[in-house]
Amino acid sequence: MSNAMIQSLRHLNNRSEQTGQQMADFGRRQTAGEQPDPAEFTALLQQRSVTHDAMSAQLKLLEKPIRTVLQETK
Repeated sequence: MSNAMIQSLRHLNNRSEQTGQQMADFGRRQTAGEQPDPAEFTALLQQRSVTHDAMSAQLKLLEKPIRTVLQETK
């Protein structure tokens, strides 16, 4: 795995964790009686989805060469 790939995955993982923390904060504020903007939560859900899709795409790029090698060795 290349260093650039590892850095990219680390960045995406950090972004995912930050989004999770923001979603938890939204829930805490709501539980505390505040009325946070539902659009904020929707935006966080979209951000999490895009981040997870990007992580999945990065991992699939790693899987393809492995599958190719396995098929060629048969």
